[in-house]
Amino acid sequence: MKHVLSWFLLCFGATALSACTDTPDPCAGHPRACIGVTVDAGPPSTYQLLVRVLDGYGSITPLTPRKVPQQPLTFPLRFAIRFDEFDRQHRGTVAFELTALDERGDTVGQVQRSVAINYTEKVALSLSIGEPFDMTIPEDLRPPPPDLAMPDLASPSSDMVSDGMRPDGGPT
Repeated sequence: MKHVLSWFLLCFGATALSACTDTPDPCAGHPRACIGVTVDAGPPSTYQLLVRVLDGYGSITPLTPRKVPQQPLTFPLRFAIRFDEFDRQHRGTVAFELTALDERGDTVGQVQRSVAINYTEKVALSLSIGEPFDMTIPEDLRPPPPDLAMPDLASPSSDMVSDGMRPDGGPT
């Protein structure tokens, strides 16, 4: 799918940039579909953000800011996910994932959202970054533990050899 994604951070919070008290719309002036995202809260140890657009778009932004800052980011954060022209396979929604990274690049928080958007629509969205996704396999989906009470079928038993058959099934 041909969807060019551009993403940029406009404001790291009022303490980091004095001009952020009256932040302009991050989608203003973009002629195509655009999602203006405001991250109201997240892990206090967030130094960088990573945005992935899912559902076959395959877009991943560069880390923002590109260079790890000396101090964690200050919320709220505001940025835009801008799209090129949607092709015919566009289903009317776009899903994206936001990952908060600490100073070492480790994941400290994540959030996923699905947004209904078409053609030249501009959508404003506010969200908070929560805990990292739990990637452990639920108990009911894990394979059962091996049953150690069963005999090992890989080794021949003494009665198999006494009946004149080799372990591979051939005659002795």
